[in-house]
Amino acid sequence: MTDLPPTAPSAPGVPAPAAPEAGPSAAGVGASDGAAPPTGERYCPACGTANPSDATFCEACGTELAASVLGSGLPQASAPEPAVAVSATPQTAPAGEESPLDVGWTGAVPSAAVGGPAAEPDDTCPTCHQGRIVDGWCDRCGSPPPNPRDHFAEAPATWVAGLCDIGRRHARNEDAMSLSADEVPGSRAVIVVCDGVSMATDSHIASLAAAQAARAVLDQPFPRGAGTPEAWAATAARALTAAVTRANEAVTEAVVDDVPNPPSCTFVAAVVEDGVVVAGNVGDSRAYWLPDVDAEPARQLGQDDSFAQEQMAAGVPRAEAETGPHAHSITRWLGRDAPDDLTPHLTTLTATPGWLLVCSDGLWNYCSEAEGLRALLRESLARVGDAPADLSRALVDFANEQGGRDNITVALARLAGQGSTANDGAATGAPEEGDPIDG
Repeated sequence: MTDLPPTAPSAPGVPAPAAPEAGPSAAGVGASDGAAPPTGERYCPACGTANPSDATFCEACGTELAASVLGSGLPQASAPEPAVAVSATPQTAPAGEESPLDVGWTGAVPSAAVGGPAAEPDDTCPTCHQGRIVDGWCDRCGSPPPNPRDHFAEAPATWVAGLCDIGRRHARNEDAMSLSADEVPGSRAVIVVCDGVSMATDSHIASLAAAQAARAVLDQPFPRGAGTPEAWAATAARALTAAVTRANEAVTEAVVDDVPNPPSCTFVAAVVEDGVVVAGNVGDSRAYWLPDVDAEPARQLGQDDSFAQEQMAAGVPRAEAETGPHAHSITRWLGRDAPDDLTPHLTTLTATPGWLLVCSDGLWNYCSEAEGLRALLRESLARVGDAPADLSRALVDFANEQGGRDNITVALARLAGQGSTANDGAATGAPEEGDPIDG
C-alpha cells in the first residue's frame, strides 16, 4: 500500500506534498438504484443478507462487514452487488470462465446449468483442511471461507500473466490488476496495476475501479495515423492520458457521498502493440523493462510520484531515500482529492528479447533497482521455467518470503516473439525514460 501522511518533510528545495484530511469513508459498495436498507442494518457485500447493525461478520456467509455498507441512507438495492463491484457495466463470462472480479459475480455456473452433470462443491475448510464450511463457517475451526480478492491470477495469453496477492501483514488486498492480450506473442496486450492508498477508506474499491476502467480504454487499438513511430507515440500518449482520466473518474464514481478521506489509488499501465511498448504511471506503482542481453541495461519506465523520488532528485542515495520514514509517501494519486495534474509519466520503447514487468510496491519494496530485478527474474527462470504465470508466482513468493508486509501484484509479458522487432531497444523518435510525450 501507499501512504498519504499528515505531514512529510520536504527534500531540499522541494515543497512538502499537500496532506489529505483523515476520516472515515462512506464509499458505496455495489450501489444501485432502489430503496435504502433499513436504518441500523448492514447488508453483506458478498451475499446481500441483511445483518444487525452491530454485526462484524455476515451471519449467512461469514464475510467481514465493512462500515461502508451500513444502512445509513446510502442508495443501495435490497441485495447489493459483491464487495468488488464498482460503477461499471455488468460482465458475463463464458460458462466455466467466470471470475470473482467480474462485476455482478455470484459464483461459477454449475456444469448442470450448461448441460453437464452437476459438480460436487468442495466445502473443505481451506484454513484447517479438516472441517467443512457450513452456513458460512468451518464446523471445526470456525474460519470463514477466503475472500477471492485475496489471491487471484490472470493469464489472458501464454505470453502474459499476473498474480495479485494479499501478502502476509494486511487483512485486506487493496491492490488490483486487469490484463488482456491477443494470443500471438508481442501482438497486443494491456497490463494495468493499481495500488490502494493505505490512509484512504475503501481503497480496494478504488484500485479495482481504476484498473478495470483504464483497461477498457486501452483495449482499443491505437490509430496509426501517418504510420510513423512518432505518430504512434503521440497516439499512445493520448490513449494513456485518457486511460488515467477515465480511471480517475471511476475512482470518483465509486464514492457515493462527500467524505473527508475518499478512496484513492496509484496507477501504472503498459500497452504492447506489435512489439512496441508504451508505459505510463501516476504514483509509485512501476513498470520495468528487463532485456535478455546484458549489454542492454534494465530500467524503470517512468518515475515515481513520491517523496522518495524527490529526495533522490535532490541527491539522496536510492537506498536511503527508499527506506526512510516517508519512503512511500506519494505526491500524486487518483481519487476525488487527487491533484489537478494527473498527466502520466510516459515512456515508449521497441522491444528486444526481454520481459516487461509491471508491479506494485509490494514487490519492489524488496528489490527496487532494475538490474536487481533482472537478476531476480533470471534466478526464478532457472527454477520455474519461462511461463509468465509461473514466474509471476515465483516473484510474489519472493516478496512474501521477505516478509510480505504489503499487498503484492506482479504482471509479466514475454516480448520479442512473433510481432516484435529486435533493434537497439529504443523506438525512433521516442522520448527518454520518464519524459512526458505531448499528444
